[in-house]
Amino acid sequence: MKLRIVCIVAALLAAGAMGAQSKGKAPVPGKAPVPGKAPVPGKAPVPGKAPVPAERTFTLKNGLRVTLIHTGTARKAVVALVLETGEIDEPAFGPGLASLTADMLLQGTVARSAQQIATEAASLGTTIAVRAGPVTTTISGEVETTQIPHFLSLVADLVRHPLLDTASFGRVRRHAMSALDSTLHNPADLARQQWRAIIFPDGPFGHPYAFAATLGMLQLGHVRNVYDDKYSAARAHLYVSGVFVDAAAEKSVREIYSDWKVGTPPEPRVVRAVAVHELVTLDQRGADRSVTWIGLPTIDPADHDFASLEVADMLLAGDDSSRVALDLAAIEGVPQHGSSTIWQRRGATYWVDVLDVRTANTGAALGALIGELSALTKEAPPEAEVARARARVIAAFEARNNSRDGLVALMEFMDEHSIGDGWRTGYAKRVMAVTREDVRAAVAAYLDPLHMAIAIVGDRASIEPQLAKLRPTVP
Repeated sequence: MKLRIVCIVAALLAAGAMGAQSKGKAPVPGKAPVPGKAPVPGKAPVPGKAPVPAERTFTLKNGLRVTLIHTGTARKAVVALVLETGEIDEPAFGPGLASLTADMLLQGTVARSAQQIATEAASLGTTIAVRAGPVTTTISGEVETTQIPHFLSLVADLVRHPLLDTASFGRVRRHAMSALDSTLHNPADLARQQWRAIIFPDGPFGHPYAFAATLGMLQLGHVRNVYDDKYSAARAHLYVSGVFVDAAAEKSVREIYSDWKVGTPPEPRVVRAVAVHELVTLDQRGADRSVTWIGLPTIDPADHDFASLEVADMLLAGDDSSRVALDLAAIEGVPQHGSSTIWQRRGATYWVDVLDVRTANTGAALGALIGELSALTKEAPPEAEVARARARVIAAFEARNNSRDGLVALMEFMDEHSIGDGWRTGYAKRVMAVTREDVRAAVAAYLDPLHMAIAIVGDRASIEPQLAKLRPTVP
């Protein structure tokens, strides 16, 4: 049985994106110490009372946006150059192209070999991280304050003068194919691939991993086209986060980046997610464990109900003491971790729970989740349970951003979702205002299992009889 309920979610994806977040919750500023003033030992932070770090944003004439964030006491800074290009720009024939292009940046420039790049970064006490994500590509590192100008120059060389040579491309592509082979032998990755293909049937988000055949067809010319079209000042946002002299950092940025080519600003891009009540099973005969992805597209962080959804998620399956984690611990006989995620892309946000259990417990695990969803829809949870979930949401929210790189991720996130400063400063207040009835209503409105897609990787012969008992909730 397959019931399709199509829900088109279309939105413009703005510059910047948040990297994969633990638990998928929206980030929040942490309790950042005031520069030059040591925090009081032993004094626990009060949720929602963390001071907001000072930041300033300006734009160079070539379109490069720059945000300087002052936070912490250690004389260090995270420098991150974020380009508005990623998986979302990949053509249908070329999943993996964004990552191949990003990886080529470290293979050498006109002035530096790959070894020289690595050695120079090490001399600055850092390594250079390059990552292509769903909507952005980021080049970043953390250095001592005195090394900020040097690191800015090194990053500029990578993005402005990459060699993009044939020999390096062949090596990078072979490495990508080897990594892909390992990935697609992992049941968890296979389940993710199958599930994402259901809710994103058209477009790049439907193939979170590349395919060997398409990787093999990609050529250096494809990489050069991406670089020429997407790597420019008009698509970039530079962040410096930590302890530094504001005027000195701005001077270095202007000296190093002002003559970077303007390029073409990004055009609006549309992502469509489809809510589908569908089951896909990938057979792995004899497997002693199964991995199930179950979830659906949901509301974006800017939505009025998002805080209620986050609290509901935390209470349901978000941490080790959530309802589903405790149910799975009883079923599996060992403690379980939180298993749900809210993946947040503007216009393409989804909620998913991942159940990794013994094959014999596949049906019981799914049944436990469905049972908890049904119970929460019918009756609001106790106040004590909601209060614990609210506190955990705020604590995770602040902890993720109580760091130099966490604050950069927060700025990127707010940029992507076009949410102003009031969103972060009022975050704790919104979460604390979530009531028992709000949780019940959020589950009923946004977590209906009859609208969920399910992908299972495991021994089909053992799993199918277990699923029969859960129909029609399981298609």
